[in-house]
Amino acid sequence: MSKFALRDRLVVLTRPEGRGADWKAALTEAGAAVSELPLIVISFEPDDAVLTEVLDGISQYDWIVFTSPNGVRGFFDRFFERFADIRSVGGARFACVGPATERQLRGYHLESDLTAAQSDARALGQQLIEKHDVENQKVLVITGNLNSPELPRMLGSGGLAIVDTLKVYGTEENPVGDSPEAAEFRRRGADAIVFASPSAVESFMHQAASLRPEAGAKQPKAVAVGATTADALRKAGIPLAATASAPTAAAIRDAVITALNP
Repeated sequence: MSKFALRDRLVVLTRPEGRGADWKAALTEAGAAVSELPLIVISFEPDDAVLTEVLDGISQYDWIVFTSPNGVRGFFDRFFERFADIRSVGGARFACVGPATERQLRGYHLESDLTAAQSDARALGQQLIEKHDVENQKVLVITGNLNSPELPRMLGSGGLAIVDTLKVYGTEENPVGDSPEAAEFRRRGADAIVFASPSAVESFMHQAASLRPEAGAKQPKAVAVGATTADALRKAGIPLAATASAPTAAAIRDAVITALNP
């Protein structure tokens, strides 16, 4: 790959503010100019009563399942407010939806006992049921407010596990229409815009009127991070130019290069 494969290209990232530094660095190193439109905001505010109940019995769980990197971060932030020692988590095994979630778990010096190769909660649920005997075992599923209830339902019915769910973060739309970055996007457009989640796609569609490039501006090509986000773009009627196979800086840089050099 040429060091300047994205020279004179403008790429827009839509991740929450402060979360796209490594992506931005990789794109910049390839020659791109990078703008940010944080279409969603992540808040870490679990229900205190549910959180207390879970942490009171944390050592009783056989499995702790994380559905996203945000879930790992949100859970352990609150866990260490209560406990000083990671061993307080007890003897639970860990399962992760996708490699990015597994990497986040390793940041706490913990290894995943089971990771779905793709960021697919259903695939992880099937593996837990088929490869591990979860019948009558106690499972804690760590989620966000927009996560599908399918995984806890699968484990509770198909695996006959005893399942608790703890929502440790919330994803909300972030209005950006009045920001200087949005004004610049309307004036210039962009070569590519990167969506990292279905919720970012949904936020973009809700704010479409305030984000529409003006006449003569570049119409950006859409790049998705992962198959789920790609499906969300298709359902929204947004042409998909490329899909990053993983939420890594290198994979996203390469997907943008593919989108702009078909």
